[in-house]
Amino acid sequence: MPARLDALPSPDRADIERGRATDPTVRAADIAHVELETARLGMLEAFYGDFGLLPAARTDDAVYLRGAGPAHHAVVLRRAERPRVAAVALRVQDALDLRRLASLAGASPVETMDEPGGGERVRLRTPGGLAVHAVHGIAALPPLAVRPPMLHNTPAARIRVNATQRPPYAPSEVLRLGHVALETRTFFANLLFWLRTFGLIVSDYQFLEDRPEFGPVMAFMRCDRGADPADHHTVALAAGLDDALAHAAFEVQDLDAVAAGGEHLRRRGWRHAWGIGRHILGSQLFDYWRDPDGVMVEHFADGDVFDATVATGRLAFRGTNLAQWGPPLPPDFIGAAPGPALATRVIGTLASSGETTLGKLIATARALAR
Repeated sequence: MPARLDALPSPDRADIERGRATDPTVRAADIAHVELETARLGMLEAFYGDFGLLPAARTDDAVYLRGAGPAHHAVVLRRAERPRVAAVALRVQDALDLRRLASLAGASPVETMDEPGGGERVRLRTPGGLAVHAVHGIAALPPLAVRPPMLHNTPAARIRVNATQRPPYAPSEVLRLGHVALETRTFFANLLFWLRTFGLIVSDYQFLEDRPEFGPVMAFMRCDRGADPADHHTVALAAGLDDALAHAAFEVQDLDAVAAGGEHLRRRGWRHAWGIGRHILGSQLFDYWRDPDGVMVEHFADGDVFDATVATGRLAFRGTNLAQWGPPLPPDFIGAAPGPALATRVIGTLASSGETTLGKLIATARALAR
């Protein structure tokens, strides 16, 4: 596709500018899970245990990790020769949605999943090649007990009297997988895939204020549940140098769970990525970590929820618009620290992506540094 929004065909440009498709194939209900391949299965299980996920099931070569909510699993770790993000899975409303998706070009037939939790799926790929699974009918599990949210005293409302507030030192109680953030070399093609295939709605765009002809370079997309509110974003999509998972985000109870969970990870010697802070788009309190294979995962709390009536917002793309408060963004947060490896990635992207030009990359880098 062209690098400029104004060069797109009128129907494509209309859906992008509106932030939603008029007649999507299905309307996804939520994110389901992510599947990670690793050569260090035991080490990854240890990290995700310290992160706050618990084993729900095991096979000879895989571990299925759950949160405290009813979802059977939020992360699947599979033994492999090398690390790889194998798939991102979205939950659809019913079996008819699976049949609709299976009719698309390049989609698999509806498959019965012979693995813990069962269910059915259709396998698809984004225009950039990332595996996306649509799933339905995976068994639910009884929710686990978690501590209630903290009760906060304020000068005007003393609601906690004769009681202390000292949560135990332990891993965060992860409640659920909340969203994934994806990077892509073909932003417009991938954006249209999510809008038209899964019926996602753009909650907010970020754009290059100095180069408006390029259109948006980041989209935060939520599920269309009509009057039922959905997370501000279930899939975040960013123009970048690869087609890859940027991070997966897991919801916890409150700020104390974010901070205390991070302290537990820090004491266990795991690698911190960025935080603690509060995002602007989505409003989440956040803290980012990297697993032993370098996959970035986020604890978050207090995120925005929108129903389908909320129109798409727009905000300039710049480093200072990623968080309302928090520490400076580390150079390697977006996987693009300066050096020969970055130069190689830039050259590869320019050679393979019709949407990405050197001018667009330079404008994006300048905006991020602003």
